[in-house]
Amino acid sequence: MSTEPITDKEIDYQLALRSAARNYNKSLLISAIVGLIGFVVLWLTVSLDAGILFCVGLGLGVLNSQMVQRSLVRAVTDGRSDRKTISFGVLRRLSLITLLAVGIAVLYRPEGLLVFIGLMIFQMISLATVLGGLARQVRGA
Repeated sequence: MSTEPITDKEIDYQLALRSAARNYNKSLLISAIVGLIGFVVLWLTVSLDAGILFCVGLGLGVLNSQMVQRSLVRAVTDGRSDRKTISFGVLRRLSLITLLAVGIAVLYRPEGLLVFIGLMIFQMISLATVLGGLARQVRGA
């Protein structure tokens, strides 16, 4: 066990990781609540398929977010954090999510477009939780 003091840079890194994990968990919880409410509302007003497709969109957003985290951890731990590798990973991941969403939307049209609405809402929730965390940090500093 090392007795060397922790540097400010290491403390900032640890705080950033905790904040990111907290924001991610918060966005998952909010997405689950929005998904449940959206499912019930769409089931009662449109159809059961509409509610399911909306939740599938939210699920694809969660999948995309998990894939982002895994790819970043892998790039950092393997030492392959160059721009070209990360950019190619982003392109591959977004292509996969887009193909899945388009395929579902075409198979279940017109309600299939709700997959894109679910994806969009998940991204908005993720962005809002990150920006909320940043605003709290700026106010606290």
